[in-house]
Amino acid sequence: MRAFIIAAITVLALTSCKTKSVSSAFESPNATIDTLFRAYDVQDVPQAEIRRRFQARERFKLVDENLFRSCFSDWQGEHDQGLGGFVFGQLVAAKDELTIDFQGDTAHVRASSSAPDHSPVVLVKQDSGWKIDLRQSVPPDVRQRLYEVYRHARRVERQAR
Repeated sequence: MRAFIIAAITVLALTSCKTKSVSSAFESPNATIDTLFRAYDVQDVPQAEIRRRFQARERFKLVDENLFRSCFSDWQGEHDQGLGGFVFGQLVAAKDELTIDFQGDTAHVRASSSAPDHSPVVLVKQDSGWKIDLRQSVPPDVRQRLYEVYRHARRVERQAR
């Protein structure tokens, strides 16, 4: 009986000490960025093709909205769609020349060719893995304009009903 109690306590102790596993999609800043690219199905698209699409003003099609939203630490709702799109654009435009600077549980991602004062994309390490922080990654003036565009689109939509 005593051996059974010791075994039961050992099992309880071991299971209570388990750490939450992190999805491989978010195990590093690189993995999170790759996951964001998978949400748009551009992970294997060469940089030259990405640049051609930008120059031709072609849109990138979001193919997995749930995967897209899961990349962000502070996603609050539909109104953040523009912020996420802005971050995606910043990253995909320089996908082959991204550099990551770690500062503890924060990572700053920039194109290696960007000016030092260019706002980085900021990822934060959480229990669920590395996630992009929208509000730290999108400059306040850009964020404000994107929210204004969202509000305007909602007003037009309501008036059309």
